[in-house]
Amino acid sequence: MVKGNLKQGVFLVTRMGLPPIFFYFTFFWILNYPLIGLFSTHLFADQGDGLQNLWNLWWVHKAITQLHQSPWHTIYLRYPSDMTLLGHTLNPFNGFMASGLLKFLTLTEAYNFIVIFSFVMGGLTAFLLAYYFTRSYGGSLLAGYIFTFSNYHFAHAQGHLNLESLEWIPLFVLCWYRLVTKPGVAMALASAFVLFAIILCDYYYFFYSVLIGFLILIWYAFKKDFFFFLRREYLTPLITFLTVALLTTGPLVISLLLINRKDPFIGAHQPEEYSLDLLAPFIPGGHWRFAHLTRFYWSKLPGNIDESSVHIGISVFCLLMLVWIRRHKVPLRDLGLWYLILVFFTVLSLGPVLQVGGKEIPFIKLPYALLEVVFPAVKLSGAPVRMMVITVLSAAVICAAGFKVLFHGFIGKRRWAGLFLIMLFLEYLPKPIPASKLSVPDYVKVLKDLPDTGGIIDTTARPTPALYYQTIHEKPMTFGYASRIPTSVNNKDQKLLQILNDRQYPLLYCDYYIRYLITDTLTNVPQGRLLYQDAKVKLYDLENQCQ
Repeated sequence: MVKGNLKQGVFLVTRMGLPPIFFYFTFFWILNYPLIGLFSTHLFADQGDGLQNLWNLWWVHKAITQLHQSPWHTIYLRYPSDMTLLGHTLNPFNGFMASGLLKFLTLTEAYNFIVIFSFVMGGLTAFLLAYYFTRSYGGSLLAGYIFTFSNYHFAHAQGHLNLESLEWIPLFVLCWYRLVTKPGVAMALASAFVLFAIILCDYYYFFYSVLIGFLILIWYAFKKDFFFFLRREYLTPLITFLTVALLTTGPLVISLLLINRKDPFIGAHQPEEYSLDLLAPFIPGGHWRFAHLTRFYWSKLPGNIDESSVHIGISVFCLLMLVWIRRHKVPLRDLGLWYLILVFFTVLSLGPVLQVGGKEIPFIKLPYALLEVVFPAVKLSGAPVRMMVITVLSAAVICAAGFKVLFHGFIGKRRWAGLFLIMLFLEYLPKPIPASKLSVPDYVKVLKDLPDTGGIIDTTARPTPALYYQTIHEKPMTFGYASRIPTSVNNKDQKLLQILNDRQYPLLYCDYYIRYLITDTLTNVPQGRLLYQDAKVKLYDLENQCQ
């Protein structure tokens, strides 16, 4: 028995683990060449949201290892407010991973490692999901390629580390499907813990995974028995899943909803601006390697190219059509379920109003508006287009079956497979992930060595670089950027902003214990003690203003 389990374990590692990992790791570097030589010197992100997510890693590590507190609360961003980070895109899963990596890597290297991890593991988990449904090794490798090297994934790799971390979605779908079709306690535990990993990465992906879970339940109920979950073999596994899920994901979800009801978050997107344009899946977006060829289209879309770049590819659509036409002969378990998931999430991603070529068709209302009524918490997101991540996943699984048909067909079919592979490679050539060389101004280095008593206000740095500077000086700051902040915190900020605009500098320290003020060189603070000055900034100490 032990010997058999050992052989099975070796098989899983040597065939189902290592080769796919090597495959996706290799193609990650090929598609992003020459990024490999910049691992230790550059951040694999832009200097916008990328720096915010770098701050997230730093904060989670600092909170759990130095301050010994929950990472979901901080005084370091909107000082002196003790602000919840439940509404912020904190992605603590990556923070916990970084905390371990920081024992032997720099903060920048830890971030870069997590980026690579998300692409490699995203490919691996999609491969495992596709293989379970198709039993096609080559087709499943390509399914993982389609999912993890999608336009969607590379678009968010500009700096949305939370959205880059899509690697656990395929694994949850696999575990949940197996739980529904072959109930067992082990799979119930796996489903619950993978779902917990998803919510620690991103709330969007958690919600999408829950929706997929319901679709699978409904599909199985129609296919087998409406009350199958009441059978004896299902009771213990499902109760186990619900119990573990409530103990893990439950506190985060309940706390988020309660806080938002009591003290609504500010910062949600407008769904009309971040919805899927009907043509976007067919026309390569701004993150394609040859995006200049399609600029006539994507430059007219609302929002930004990091959200609107969700091209799936003509090769993928051809395979989707081929599989549907040959659906009675395609070796894919529950083929209809995958088309249901694909259509369901694509329709929802269109948002509340249909948009074609960047223009709204106002008289055509879509189901997303109903979703906001049924689940009011969805209004916190406001980015329906992100549901395309599930469209890409379902398309990838279906394509695995399509490639299996082509690979094992006669010579003509294999030629078509070769053509599709060439098209797929060209269509999925991304604009490489940005590599940012980070620099630290001298005043930040001076600030780092000053006493840690009181907060700071930096009126000169842009919001996201200011977050990076905080990872150097490690002092609480006022007006620090967060993706969503409670209304009460925003109200306090407005009072502080008024004090600053009125130049009532003594009140900053006397009433709010804000000690350090960074201004431009034209601003004078007569009551403050000038600690540093260069051609761009002045650094003042306000401690003596109350005397």
